[in-house]
Amino acid sequence: MNPETPIGNNEIRLTRDRFDGIYIAYFARLCRFAGTYVQSEEAAENIVQNVFLFLWEKHHSLRIRTSISSYLYTLVKNKCIDHLRHQKIDRDYRAGQALRLAALEQLDTGLITGEDPEATVTAAIDRLPPRCREVFILSRAEGKKYSEIAQILGISVNTVENQMGIALRRLRKELEHLL
Repeated sequence: MNPETPIGNNEIRLTRDRFDGIYIAYFARLCRFAGTYVQSEEAAENIVQNVFLFLWEKHHSLRIRTSISSYLYTLVKNKCIDHLRHQKIDRDYRAGQALRLAALEQLDTGLITGEDPEATVTAAIDRLPPRCREVFILSRAEGKKYSEIAQILGISVNTVENQMGIALRRLRKELEHLL
């Protein structure tokens, strides 16, 4: 039986055989679809596995009124969005933790020298050339990838890499007394 065939009133009800057929027919396609968004084969497979797990756990109460293909792709798309949102939250949290850790590690130095390490770092960042500063902040403070920064600023990824290199060299040199 075709996994797309609706049963009465245009509803699709899942039996074990039908579920197995749908899994075989769609798993690889859905993994490729998810992989284009989450950029990780492992994450894509986990997302698709979770969709099929949901589908099986709810198969007694589910009444699918669209094609199974549309339903599955919509579920996978929504799970990909959830995954990407979670990644961004996690990345932002880790970036904040790294900044707090760096400030804490510099606390002893600041107490000894009387310097405020955070103010020193902020001042050093402020003295960077405008484009370097902008690229550095987007990368380190906001956690953006070089490709995202390039798109936001309308420059090439190579330019982003060069500007980050300049920013890091200048900051390393200017802040070496804190390291």
